[in-house]
Parts: sequence; C-alpha cells; structure tokens
Amino acid sequence: MKFDLDIIVVTHDSGAVLQVFLDSVPDFVSVIVADNASTDDTVAVARAAGAKVVEIGENVGYGCACNIGAAASDATFLMFANPDMRFEPGAIEAFVAAAAAFPNAAFNPRIYSGSRRRFRKWSRLLPASQCWRGSPPDGDCVIPVLHGSCIFMRHDHFEMVGGFDPRIFLFHEDDDLSVRLREAGVELRLAAGAMVDHAEGNSSLRSSRSGRIKGEAMGRSLVYVMNKHRLRLDLPAERHRAWLKLLSPHVLLNGARREKLLGFLHGLSGGPMDQIGK
Repeated sequence: MKFDLDIIVVTHDSGAVLQVFLDSVPDFVSVIVADNASTDDTVAVARAAGAKVVEIGENVGYGCACNIGAAASDATFLMFANPDMRFEPGAIEAFVAAAAAFPNAAFNPRIYSGSRRRFRKWSRLLPASQCWRGSPPDGDCVIPVLHGSCIFMRHDHFEMVGGFDPRIFLFHEDDDLSVRLREAGVELRLAAGAMVDHAEGNSSLRSSRSGRIKGEAMGRSLVYVMNKHRLRLDLPAERHRAWLKLLSPHVLLNGARREKLLGFLHGLSGGPMDQIGK
C-alpha cells in the first residue's frame, strides 16, 4: 500500500519528541521534515528514520517552514503535523477515506491530549454566528476553523490559496489559512475516524527564552491577522487582560509562563514579524 501523501513536520530542537511521532507514521506514508535550524539531534533522528529532511538553516517560523516543506513535495495530498503528536492506528486511512468522500475539503482529525479532547470552537477571525456551539462533535461534519496541529488537505488547494502567510511567524497562521480556504470555497471538516494524540506545547524544548519568543510571536501575530482581515482589536483591553494574568501567582511564580506573557505584551506593539526568534 502507498498513499500519494506527504506529511510535513516542522521541527526546531524537537529531538525529544520526534522519534515518537515518526514511530506512529505508517510505513506507507512519506515524511518531510522542514527543520528550523535545530541545534539538537533532530536532523539525525529524522534521517535515521528515513524521512526526507529540508534543512532551512535559520528559524523562519512555522508557516514559512510548512511552505518550504510543501514545495519539496509533489504528492496529491499534504498533511501538516506538529512533532509532539502521534497518530492512532488507522488515522491516515481515515483521512484518505474522508478526502475521497469530500474532495473539496480540508480536514482536522479528532485531537486528544491524553484523555482530554481538543476542538477549536471559535477563532478571533470569525463572527460569533460562525463559531461552534455545544460539545465537540463525534462524527464527520463541517467545522468553523482548523486546528493547526494536524491539517490534511489537497496540495492543489494549498497552492490555490498561496499556502501559509509567511509574515506570520507563529500562532494564528491556522486561523488565517482557514479563512482563506473558506473564502476560496474549500470546506473545513472533521474527519472523525482519524484520531491523534497531541502533547501540546512540546514541539521544542521549554525554557524562559522560548516562552518569551512564543509570547511575542503570539502578540505580533494577533495584531497582524486582525489588521490583515480588517477586524477591530481593542489593544488596551488585551493589555489589561494580560497584566491581570501576569499578576496571578501561578504565572508570576513560573518563569516560562511569566516570560510568555511579558513577550505577549511586547508583541502587541507590532513590528516586523520576521525578526522573532532570530
């Protein structure tokens, strides 16, 4: 069995989790690792497992690295997946079956973090009327927005909308892609038969520095996507909420959380997206 599918996984010092991810990928699926200048054993782990590795040489961010990985693929289908994730048995086959049933759609799997279900009900880029109400669905259906940890789609749909916005370093790139896919007439759907487990936040080693980088990226990305889609952003209210969170003991006394919120506050000032993390 061989599926016309490439899994694109973006890495940055992801050696601690990458092997578990690769072990969960069936032998009949190809993997392309787009590496954002890892300094650990990420590249060695990927090559030892037989993955195709694209060494980017610098940290260009998630969406831009996805675009680079996709450019190295000539497969009909692409899947963008985080390295801190693993596929449950039959997940890939369920994606392919869903794509055959709904050829004009992009898909999320059912995502779990251990026993906890993860499902995106809303996005800052969507009006309330388009957001999900009620419990997460258990069957195949249209969903409002894609969760970026695992997206399955046709290569030609990805190219049709221009891929991920390279100006978004990290965070909200999945919201932006979802909106553009919807505007292009591509449905966003849940492939309920495909299940994955996502160990959230472990794609790279955690540290105060990485927390600061992620927080700043989150703030800058929020400002950028809201401006891009001509939506109102109440910056004073965003700052007020962030300061309230910062002053809570579980954040104030935790270095990584504290740095992430300080980074977020700094990121709300805007500025060039391509300087984050360099």
